[in-house]
Amino acid sequence: MPRFRLTRAAADDLTAIFLEGIEQFGLPQADTYHEGLSAIFAFLANYPHAARLREEISPPVRVHPYKAHLVIYDVGVEDEVIVLRVRHSREDWMSSNYDG
Repeated sequence: MPRFRLTRAAADDLTAIFLEGIEQFGLPQADTYHEGLSAIFAFLANYPHAARLREEISPPVRVHPYKAHLVIYDVGVEDEVIVLRVRHSREDWMSSNYDG
């Protein structure tokens, strides 16, 4: 069965995105955006190699876009998707350390 899990940092990112969404756009839109991110996690669990490996980042990670954000993940044992971070695409996400 396809699986994914969030690191603590990714869970914190989701909380921050949700709270910012409520503040900027209201609860209904924040809920919709959160549901969309959840759908992306499910998609990646089914297709863990959907995003190419970004070897220019150390350590190499996979990056899948969702609207204004990027899901940064790794593929573990038995193709488990490990969501390392969920970052805004305008952030300097490439210089971060993604040791999950």
